[in-house]
Amino acid sequence: MRKQQTRARRQKGFAVILTALCMIMVIPTVGLAIDAGFMYAIKAKLSAAADAGALAAARSLSVGLTIQAQEASAVARATAFFNANFPDGFLQTSNKQVNVTVAQSAYRTRTVRVVATVTAPVFFMRILGFRNSTIGAEGTASRRDVNLILVLDRSQSMVNTSSLEPMKAAARQFVAQFANDRDRLGMITFGMTWLNAYPYRQNFKTSSPSLDTAIANIQGAGGTGTAQALSQAYLQLQAINEPGSLNLVVFFTDGLPNGLTANFPVKRLTDTRYGYGADNYSSTSSTYSMAPSTCRDSSGRIYGQSGWNPGPKLGVIAATGNAVDATGASFGVTVSAATSYSQSNEGVVISDNNTCRFATDWSYVRRDIAYIPDQDYYGNNTRTTYLSPEKYPSGHAYAGYIRVDKPLAIGRASKNAAADAARKMRQDPNLAIVIYCIGEGDVDEDLLMRVANDPASTAHTSSEPEGLYVYAPDSTQLNQAFARIASEILRIAR
Repeated sequence: MRKQQTRARRQKGFAVILTALCMIMVIPTVGLAIDAGFMYAIKAKLSAAADAGALAAARSLSVGLTIQAQEASAVARATAFFNANFPDGFLQTSNKQVNVTVAQSAYRTRTVRVVATVTAPVFFMRILGFRNSTIGAEGTASRRDVNLILVLDRSQSMVNTSSLEPMKAAARQFVAQFANDRDRLGMITFGMTWLNAYPYRQNFKTSSPSLDTAIANIQGAGGTGTAQALSQAYLQLQAINEPGSLNLVVFFTDGLPNGLTANFPVKRLTDTRYGYGADNYSSTSSTYSMAPSTCRDSSGRIYGQSGWNPGPKLGVIAATGNAVDATGASFGVTVSAATSYSQSNEGVVISDNNTCRFATDWSYVRRDIAYIPDQDYYGNNTRTTYLSPEKYPSGHAYAGYIRVDKPLAIGRASKNAAADAARKMRQDPNLAIVIYCIGEGDVDEDLLMRVANDPASTAHTSSEPEGLYVYAPDSTQLNQAFARIASEILRIAR
């Protein structure tokens, strides 16, 4: 009995000693875990603040007229955002240090780097002689300089719906967010014609006139020649030719493409087509047998006779809207390029000796022009890119070619050309052009999503640069639409 009591006392003594030894190991471990969790929370907050500061600073690089002014603004903005996200004394930290640097690479990329440190207290680890710990974090953000071509619809519908002035105001606010002497901006405006309304330049805020003034001068008239406007924007970016910059097109429209620019063949054969409202061909819903064009040269020779061959006529053919079947009119051939802001109409193409009837009356295009070519003037596909435009039937003199006497065929060919113009830009291996689209009112949203290669598009192609399509139901939403596009462009890749 006594031996059992002695053994029990020995066992209790051993348990006390074992417990004490375990506590020596467990308490520091638990303390380390608690202190580590505490420091992890500080580290996470510090990292988030450094990232926020870097992003805000990079965005501020779009403000200021000189590099020095932009760098100063970046440092101030980064510090302000960091302090807002990591206030003094957060979780008993002290000795907060923030260092902001701005660097520019050879590829016109500006990078903001925010390095921050704080002193954090420890609690349980004090028993091991530690009083505090230094925690650091780093955030970086980069922004490439921008080459941006605005492509703005100035068609008559913009005037009719009172959308022109709101669009101009929104566009002016949009360009104000980019950096003078760093970013390069230009502007194409278009109705049925296009105008290089503001040749691209870097001093777009201080030039005379400025881009802001050019936007304010936009006047509305004409149809919607989308494809040639996009192609002209592409030519502008090719002329700049800076692969290291962010090359962009921002396209705005309030309507449907209803015209295209091409070398249109003069009609040489007798065929059957819809009437054009003159010469007893009064109905646009009835077909008639029509003789070849009566275009003549200065000697009075009819086209195709005595060796006279004036060749195709370069210009624009359009439809009044995109009416179904033959309802509505086809018109042309009009000039493709505007010469001033004040040009109020498209103007007919003057033909040889001015005897082609389309040179005096737009409606005669249905008689004088044979068909719509398979490619427009810029090489954009008019047949199969997006939609299937109606073609002359089998047995027709121009069987298989796109009809010129049906507005719907012209409209679909115009959409095809626009989609193909955008595809060529996106597939440029050198410039990697990103397209952003804003549509207001009655637009083909599917087409605009295709043009932008919006991720939500049914035709989205992951191998091509992704843009964004933003819809504005009416002119009151244009500021928000342009602001969203600006945010996307200025959003920094971390």
